[in-house]
Amino acid sequence: MLPDFPEIKRKFFDLIMKYLRDSVHNDPLISQLKEEQHFEGDKWSMKTEDGELNESSYKKISSDEINLKREDIIKKGSMAFIENFTKAAEEMKEKQAKMIIEKITEITDKTGNVVNGKGSPFTFELYLEMLEKVWIDFDDQGNPHLPTLIISPDMAPKMNELFKEWQKNPDYEKRIQELIKKKKAVWDDRESHRKLVD
Repeated sequence: MLPDFPEIKRKFFDLIMKYLRDSVHNDPLISQLKEEQHFEGDKWSMKTEDGELNESSYKKISSDEINLKREDIIKKGSMAFIENFTKAAEEMKEKQAKMIIEKITEITDKTGNVVNGKGSPFTFELYLEMLEKVWIDFDDQGNPHLPTLIISPDMAPKMNELFKEWQKNPDYEKRIQELIKKKKAVWDDRESHRKLVD
């Protein structure tokens, strides 16, 4: 009978789990979300900015990609593990990002907080309308935390070009600054009325 090494296996398992968590949380979308651990229950809830309670059940995210074969381990050594866990992390990232986007779509559809371009090209007017509809936070120096746009990788170069063009337009820049000033006043008002907790 071969000896068992439970302590080594536990450490190896902990390293695998840390690698998977770190890989998933390095995703540009997922890395921006706050994480909170719950140790019991089958549901979670959150309040929207307008005070509405939104409740949801937990959803399982797993990977089917871990498929280690004895011959791969003999042939590739530790690379067999790395390749498998990298594929698993990518699959879990995709599933989690998809779930997040589906939840955001569900909430925005429900609240009516949607900007629909109806198939037309993305314009400055649409961008401004989007900013009008979202809550914007500010740091201690009064700098805005502008929202992140979620777009396909194919669209990214085009969007970068559009934003560069818009930044060169003084009228566009002025309108953005006016909107940010308005959002800052709303944010200041909310902060000044926030109840202090003992």
